[in-house]
Amino acid sequence: MAAVLPIEIRSAGPDWALRKDFARLLVVAVVLPALILCALLAWSQSASQRAAAATQLHSAAEITARDFDDFLRMHGAVASVLAARRSNETTLGDRARWTDDLRRLRDHYPAFSAMRVLDAQGRVIAADPVERAGSEPGPCFTTAQSQDAPTVSDVYRTSPNTPPLACVAAPLHANGRFAGIVEAAMRVENSGQRIAWLRMHGYEAVLVDRLGQVAYASSGLPLATMDKLDATPGGQALRALAPGDSDTGWQRVDGVLHGDEDAYAIAMPLQSGWRLLVLMPKSTLDAELFRTIATMLGLLIAVAAGVLGIAWWQMRRLSTSVHRLLVQMQRFALEHASSPISAESMPQELAPLADAMNQLSDRMADAYRATSRSLEEQRRLRSSLEQVVDAREREIAQRTAELRNVVAELDRLSRTDALTGCLNYRGFREVANQLWRDTHGKGGMLSALALDIDHFKAYNDRYGHPRGDNALKRFAGAVRSALYHREDVIVRPGGEEFIVFLPDTTLEQAVRVGERICASVLHADIAHAGSPIGMLTVSIGVATNLPEDGDDPEVMLARADAALYRAKHAGRNRVSL
Repeated sequence: MAAVLPIEIRSAGPDWALRKDFARLLVVAVVLPALILCALLAWSQSASQRAAAATQLHSAAEITARDFDDFLRMHGAVASVLAARRSNETTLGDRARWTDDLRRLRDHYPAFSAMRVLDAQGRVIAADPVERAGSEPGPCFTTAQSQDAPTVSDVYRTSPNTPPLACVAAPLHANGRFAGIVEAAMRVENSGQRIAWLRMHGYEAVLVDRLGQVAYASSGLPLATMDKLDATPGGQALRALAPGDSDTGWQRVDGVLHGDEDAYAIAMPLQSGWRLLVLMPKSTLDAELFRTIATMLGLLIAVAAGVLGIAWWQMRRLSTSVHRLLVQMQRFALEHASSPISAESMPQELAPLADAMNQLSDRMADAYRATSRSLEEQRRLRSSLEQVVDAREREIAQRTAELRNVVAELDRLSRTDALTGCLNYRGFREVANQLWRDTHGKGGMLSALALDIDHFKAYNDRYGHPRGDNALKRFAGAVRSALYHREDVIVRPGGEEFIVFLPDTTLEQAVRVGERICASVLHADIAHAGSPIGMLTVSIGVATNLPEDGDDPEVMLARADAALYRAKHAGRNRVSL
């Protein structure tokens, strides 16, 4: 019979060798890799933030530049339409009729501070206000006369004490010859209203004419209207900027802001030859990067402290548990042992456990080998099963993803008008109800424009349905170009009828959008011999949600339709409430 060895328990000494070794390995295996990972993440996040900031700067500049182009194009089109309508008339010198036309246009387009009509010699035929009648010809006269085409001037002053102006002009013709111009002056100080939202988002901006004169500069720049852009070193660097043609086309400009602060800038060319320069202060981007780095460092410190604290606590528990296990194992130790474990090769905390394991090793060797073979067979079978299951799961996931994509595409096509790319009647119902719920949930405003193409049946009868379909496509594109916000929705319920939803838009703002759409459709230049003006036009009714509408968007749409009929009865090619 095997004799039971006497139990000899070694007390745990004060030397914590295993804990120290584990702590060193933990620093090397966890803390250092975490530090490297945080550094890489901080670098990657920094690059991502710079790329995102460059993209946002480019988008802001592009949107604002497009807004300026649309503004100048629309007001230039007003002068051109008036000039084209009155050219070749026998009453070009009729001052009263001209004055009435100019006053009516200034009432509809408040951006015009003054309008004049000049004959071929530069003499003023009519003006509104009347006090402009005695002024000399503006800079637009010579350009419009030499080019015989609509033009936009650079910034100028009529006298030292008057505010800076810029004008748009269109030539008049009589019997195929130049007979004068229609000139409209606008105060450049109004440009600040168009780029005020850039300041709200932390950007600075400067508008420069073809001569390099400052038309408008935001308050963060040491520039004033009519200053030469290259009068300061920062301005010289701004003038040398090449127009940005990509999302990463920004350049760093040193000392360009107040207090010699650096900035990142991008230049956007305007169709008039002017340039818009949009700047992001370098301090704004630096603050974002510093916050990212501070967050990463805080995360690293928290992780390192947590890992080290948990490791220390677990090692303390391990030491106590090993000592208790030693007592139990020595009570059941057998007499014979083979291949003893040297206590010197073990950490001090596990030296007593080594003595007990030496006594159990021989008897457990055979059982261990048998168990190992059984476990190896189980691992092999489990690995094979896992491979089969993984292959099936991947195949199922792939088929599921393909099915989702097909279903999503079918759903999109079922809600889209194939001809114009707008939402169809089904999409109209879904988006109307959704926008109405969102508006009522937020307590905001929702406006709707009811559009109807004027004399479109006559267009189809005259030109045929293929050209009618092409006209509908061009009409839809003209309407899209007049919208500014991504949330605005265009719907074609059917035929020549369209609806535009404008979330977060007041009635006054919706009316201005409708006027832009009328001008954009007219500017699309779609010939229509059956129309009184020879061009395809649109009538628009405007309505905004009111408390008395209740929970039914149909009430608002009915008011928009009623306004549309009023626009039709009032003569078409107009916006009505």
